[in-house]
Amino acid sequence: MKKNKLKLITLILLVILIIMVGFFGVYSREKGIAKNNVKDYEYATNINGARIAKFELSTSTKETIKDADGKVIEDATEEEIAEKGYTKQEEPVNKDENKTHENYELTKQIIKSRLDKMGVKSYVLRLDEETGNLIVELPENDNTDSIINIISTVGKFEIVDADTKEVLLNNDDISTSNIYRNTTSYGTEMSFSIEFTSEGAKKLEEVSKNYATIKEDNKSGETSENSEEATVSENNEKTATEEKKEKKVSLKLDDTELMSTSFDDPVTTGKMYLTVGQAATTSEDLESNYTQAQRMSTLLSTKPMPLTYNSDSSTFVEGALKENITNKILIGVAIVIAIAVVILLAKYKVKGLFVGICFAGLSALLLLTVRYWNVELSKEGIVAIFAVLVLNFILVYKMLNGLRKEEDNKKGETKHAINMAIKDFTLKVIPLFIFAVVFAFGTWEAASSFGMVMFWGLTLIELYNLFITKNILK
Repeated sequence: MKKNKLKLITLILLVILIIMVGFFGVYSREKGIAKNNVKDYEYATNINGARIAKFELSTSTKETIKDADGKVIEDATEEEIAEKGYTKQEEPVNKDENKTHENYELTKQIIKSRLDKMGVKSYVLRLDEETGNLIVELPENDNTDSIINIISTVGKFEIVDADTKEVLLNNDDISTSNIYRNTTSYGTEMSFSIEFTSEGAKKLEEVSKNYATIKEDNKSGETSENSEEATVSENNEKTATEEKKEKKVSLKLDDTELMSTSFDDPVTTGKMYLTVGQAATTSEDLESNYTQAQRMSTLLSTKPMPLTYNSDSSTFVEGALKENITNKILIGVAIVIAIAVVILLAKYKVKGLFVGICFAGLSALLLLTVRYWNVELSKEGIVAIFAVLVLNFILVYKMLNGLRKEEDNKKGETKHAINMAIKDFTLKVIPLFIFAVVFAFGTWEAASSFGMVMFWGLTLIELYNLFITKNILK
């Protein structure tokens, strides 16, 4: 008897803990300000609002310098142009022969890949197949401007000889790129990798050997019989070393030089790691460095766009629901719980009260699951939350009703009554569970949100009532 009471008290305390965390959170103080450590909800565009960005094909021109054979010459000085007879020409950044349906589609796929790389979950991407213009609908948050900047960048990356401008490596040699964070005594460093293909790795190793920094040997302790010859020899070695040191590569993005460097050692791993900015000591600096690292990582992981776009136009469309939606959800769920507890208590007395507490616990657990599984709540997803609560009420009502019938028949088979109620409920909701799974993996934001909430809701109803409610009633 004591063992059963201890088990009951433990389960009740566990349920109360879930309720407290799910509805009220877990708070700590940072710099005198209370902070809720429980993850917040993620809302879809029909709640948070959306940014609609229009990407139009650029009509601008660029100046190119060509020699007598029509070869493009980069970074030529005015003296070189006059001396060698180079010509300057204005050319459109988007040539007519490049404005093809294939390039329009390729651009769309590249933008889609970049959005996926950045983890943007809810977006709409539309292509005008006649003009090649694009419209992107994005969730509105602190990162939206950065995302628009990234997806509108051409992304042509090159490693070139700093002097001759010969292209040594480009996007075709790159496999992927990732972001890395390293905490040191000086602060937090953000960096990104450039990971090359097998062929690109071979090229990188060769380039890193040819453009390696030559370190001077310290010969201060050595003497020479002929000091004049030694001085001449040292000067020649110094000159040769300096010439080798000057052999550098430039890293370029869309023809803009990011940095110029040489390699300390040959790179045999097929990977390069580049640090962004200085070690960050504030959250603002860290966020800035992360944004830059994410930009480079995203662009290097995807192909360069075959066309250049302008993204001057973006409009914010307000969501259908207003502010404080989180509080409205909590209040709505609390009202449903209160109604359920009143009905159960009035009809089933003490057992109804215990089941009402379990009902509140499942509601809180559902809200926590939605948050920590990163379910984007749309209006339809919120409807699904209340639908799950109704379904759970139906099940617990059936469980209590089955128990009453057992008691009326003086059988007292609690376990059998509960199992029969759960089995009957499960068989009836199998079609709904299948639809939920199908919707959850769909691309339509509203259907996906509804499906994900229903999937987790139905799963929790089965497991929670089987392991928690059932044992409390027993």
